[in-house]
Amino acid sequence: MDAKTTLIAGIIIALLVGAGIGYAVSLSQINQLKSKVASLESKLGQGGAGGCIQTTGLVEKIKKRGYIILGTSADWPPFEYIDKQGHYVGIDIEIAKRIAQKLGVKLVVKDMKFAALIQSLQDGKIDMILADMTPTPEREKVVDFSIPYYFSKGNAVVVLKSSNIQSIQDLYGKKVGVQLGTIQEDWAKDNLKGKAEIVSYDKVYPDMVMVLKRGDVAAIIVSDMVADVLLKKDPSLKIAFYAGGSGVGGAVAVPQCAEDLKYVVNSVIYDMLQNGEMKKVFQQEIDKWLSSQG
Repeated sequence: MDAKTTLIAGIIIALLVGAGIGYAVSLSQINQLKSKVASLESKLGQGGAGGCIQTTGLVEKIKKRGYIILGTSADWPPFEYIDKQGHYVGIDIEIAKRIAQKLGVKLVVKDMKFAALIQSLQDGKIDMILADMTPTPEREKVVDFSIPYYFSKGNAVVVLKSSNIQSIQDLYGKKVGVQLGTIQEDWAKDNLKGKAEIVSYDKVYPDMVMVLKRGDVAAIIVSDMVADVLLKKDPSLKIAFYAGGSGVGGAVAVPQCAEDLKYVVNSVIYDMLQNGEMKKVFQQEIDKWLSSQG
């Protein structure tokens, strides 16, 4: 199977897996994703963003040193967080472990602020990013992305159960919390600037949840899956509404032109989607985080 076929097949399987874990999109919404698929497909065919010349240098370098460096922001359960034993765990960590295994190397995790991840990848301080990162046109100008490993229902606006917030207009004149450098922060700036006070935080959990429960902000905006997990843990919270529309959820970011590494990453994700392992990892890690917080 060539890279182009793998990309398209991977996206189709990701949609099917999304249905299995409650994150499916409708046929009309799938049509809205065509431009995203075309963009990713084009980049594969051209050898990366900006017509980069394909290279095999990064995988060779990683294998020679014996480890791959993962950049993440471990405050976003169930995708990545630090457990009570001080270990990095979560959905993205499990995917990263399988990429390292495919390469025959160890996994080294570098935890940092989400907003610093892309610059660190550009500077060569890390080899890839797994942090529930969504491909966007701006990000695709400076890094390359793998096929998606899940699809999202949209940004979740989380409030206290006692709140009467139900729409974007209800956020006007209020304080809204977002994580620095995320697509949720971008959405808030595009749609709420001048209408609501946007407060950016480095960490979602526990920082943003804490300020919401304390009443410092009227709402926080996070990814749909993170919101679902937080609600299962804390019955005092609810999702007021989804904003921004459905689309690609998470993908792995790699340096521009690192076609050799992107091929390995795509093959791992594709296999996990096809054999059902991705669905199993999602459920396993969601259950693990919920039980660890009890």
